[in-house]
Amino acid sequence: MRADELKRAGEMLGRAWRASTPLEAFPDALRARSRDEAYVVQDAMAAVIDEPVLGWKLGATSPVMRELAGHDGAIIGRIFDSTADCSPARLPARRYPNARAECEFAFRLLDDLPARDGGYTAEALSQVATLHLATEIIGNRYPRTDEFARPTTNDEIADNGAGIGFVFGPEVRHWREVDLSNLVIDIRVDGGPSGENFLGDGRCPPIQSLVQATEILGARGINLATNQYVSTGAATNPLPVTDRSTVVAIFADLGAIEITFDPEL
Repeated sequence: MRADELKRAGEMLGRAWRASTPLEAFPDALRARSRDEAYVVQDAMAAVIDEPVLGWKLGATSPVMRELAGHDGAIIGRIFDSTADCSPARLPARRYPNARAECEFAFRLLDDLPARDGGYTAEALSQVATLHLATEIIGNRYPRTDEFARPTTNDEIADNGAGIGFVFGPEVRHWREVDLSNLVIDIRVDGGPSGENFLGDGRCPPIQSLVQATEILGARGINLATNQYVSTGAATNPLPVTDRSTVVAIFADLGAIEITFDPEL
């Protein structure tokens, strides 16, 4: 019976994803009660979406971020091909209702990484990955009610890790020489104030986030493939966007990302 409930939960979230519309209701009986259940729901959601997976996205990768977000550990979700773009990007606003944008760093894999217990070391991973600038568009499919105003860890995992889309920027060829945990990023929506940065202990070193991804996916028996991306968690505070917003993110001297939301697309 519980398996049927989890499948139904994933199907509801998957249909909401495809419709780009939040659910009107989500029964309490369908909410995941553990991480294992949450990933079952996420997998069922992905089956409904039924699109190629371009990669994976992480969240809550540092203890500081976990405390701020109220999570009990790192979370992971899929990056689907239809919602991944390259900068400069013009995106259909209807696909991203009630969304927020945050800056991240993402690795693109140069080789297959078969699933294995314990994942891979930072040293090994640094030899088989290139780094790209990235901006994640986050949100969820849950009802706009007080009950879901702050989704739990299990809620967010079930709902694809709260991911909606990604825009990837240029490759950073000399990333191993850059202090990425303390790089100041200037992200602005519609020319407004610059978003807050998570720096130092608040921003897990990206390569260590990639280690966490291989541990989580390895424990689930999921392989990583050549040319897939793994985005490594928020480097800036997420900023709300509207259906006509323009987002500009400048990653110091490493490059920039530009996104325009278009209600006519």
